[in-house]
Amino acid sequence: MNENAVYIKTEAGEDAVTKRTIVQRNLRSVLIMIDGRTPVGSLAQQFGDPLIVEGLVGELEHRGLVRRVDSPHQESEEDRSELSSMMVDIEDLISQPITPVADDIRRAHERSSAKESPEIEEFARALPELSAPTPAPTVAAPVVQPGAEDVRSAIRRAMISANSDAAPVEQPAGPLKRVFDLFAGRVSGADRKGPPSSVWKKVFVTLAVLVGLAVGLFFFYPYGRHLPHIEQLATELLGQPVHIGSISPSLFPEPSIALERLTAGSSGQLEIGTVKLIPRISTIFSERTVMRELRIERAGLNVAFLPELSRRQAINWASRWVKVERVNVVDSSLLLLDGALGGLNGTLNINDDGALTALSLGSADGALKVHGAIDGGIWTVSLTALGWQTPGTPSMLFDVLEATGTLNSQRLQFDKLDIKLYDGYATGRLALNWGDPVRLDGQVVTSRLGLAGLTKVFAPTLRLTGDLSMSIDISGQGNELEALQHSLRASGKFGVQRGQIERVDLVQAVRIPRADGVRGGSTRFDHLDGQMAADASGLSLSQMVMESGLVGALGTMRLSDGRIGGQLDVSLQGTATSVRAPVSIEGPYADPVVKLLH
Repeated sequence: MNENAVYIKTEAGEDAVTKRTIVQRNLRSVLIMIDGRTPVGSLAQQFGDPLIVEGLVGELEHRGLVRRVDSPHQESEEDRSELSSMMVDIEDLISQPITPVADDIRRAHERSSAKESPEIEEFARALPELSAPTPAPTVAAPVVQPGAEDVRSAIRRAMISANSDAAPVEQPAGPLKRVFDLFAGRVSGADRKGPPSSVWKKVFVTLAVLVGLAVGLFFFYPYGRHLPHIEQLATELLGQPVHIGSISPSLFPEPSIALERLTAGSSGQLEIGTVKLIPRISTIFSERTVMRELRIERAGLNVAFLPELSRRQAINWASRWVKVERVNVVDSSLLLLDGALGGLNGTLNINDDGALTALSLGSADGALKVHGAIDGGIWTVSLTALGWQTPGTPSMLFDVLEATGTLNSQRLQFDKLDIKLYDGYATGRLALNWGDPVRLDGQVVTSRLGLAGLTKVFAPTLRLTGDLSMSIDISGQGNELEALQHSLRASGKFGVQRGQIERVDLVQAVRIPRADGVRGGSTRFDHLDGQMAADASGLSLSQMVMESGLVGALGTMRLSDGRIGGQLDVSLQGTATSVRAPVSIEGPYADPVVKLLH
């Protein structure tokens, strides 16, 4: 279309403006602007796209609403037939929101129309209905020579331009969305901006920021605000009063929440240095939090308190909010009175109601193992040791120790003791009765214990060898371990086979007596029997009978505080005669003196 062409409204066009028979806004706006004086090129400049305006003018001309000033009133049938075939394309075109900016339209009509024009007044009333389109990118319009291309080609180019202008502009995606799209496979290699390494760099930077935020939140969150609630839950879960000193985050051995200086029980029977809570992340915000692990460090558990921890509760509301899957114990102790078996590691089992149902503890070197499980309200316990050195002084070495028994709120009882030590064996039973005071009683039977090893423990300077067998009763009482040790008493029968007493020479003292006594030497015997009584003050031997071929002795002896004392009637059998004489033994273990008594 010639951009210098001038159009004027026909009678039908004037009637369409007055009666508002044209509903399409863009077409109506162009019809109003045609006044018989303004060229099509000037009208097109007001809309911003000449091709679209030319198409709309062509539509108006096809409908007989406008005509060129220099053309006849009647259109040829050939032109009408060609324009009718374009109706589909024009309808698609004019459906696009291409209305011009209201200010530009007003300025165009101020230049091209008289103020008193009724068409301008109608156009001004229509301005509030117009909306400003999104400015299209400035594209240099191709120079078209008049008559160079027909109307159909112009309209099609206008439609292509309108469709490209109406396409939504894709907004740049944020860094997080690009990361998610990358992992979801929605970003192709062509969509990546820059080399692939720059994309991964952004991914790593984003992840580093997220990790930094998580670590900062983990360390600076005010955990103390939850301390009263945690104490309440722990008290309900264990059925015992629980007090927690402090709460803080911890990283080792893995991220956790650490409860420091925890005590449980009315008298603090359970003391724990640190309890680390390691939850399952997926349950933190659920109704019931699951603790994947409770790590107990530096705990001291009183053995007498175990039945209280395992007591069943009728209703335990805390179990609805907290569940413990596993409890690990590290560097902890089992307390008995005020003594302790320390350096224990292992596990505890806690049921859904929070009651302790089983334990399995052992020393770091594996020398000692303690197991316990509750059955019918009573604990069954077992103690196993291999090459285990008892704590404290004196310290005994157990080659093998196996003990089984029961534990309840009244007593700890080992019904079966099997011990191998100092090349011999010991069996028996022991029981501790909880009360005020605590009472100990038991029976022990030994067979062929090596006296050389025992004397090194209890009397290092005493030189006595042989195989010891005895059957004794043990008793004592005390609320503290030291008090119990001081009250211990063992009494019963003893026998020593194939023995020897060093630094005591009974034969020399009888045959060649000296005024100041006899030192040194030794006395061998086949067996030595008698009664024994041991307490904190020492060991008393009575009704002693010693036999060694032609040598025999009867009497008593006392070993206490590193000294030996006693009297013996010694008999020597000769080929023709026999000698019987009393002797005394006095002095320290390392240098006793044997004197003949007159």
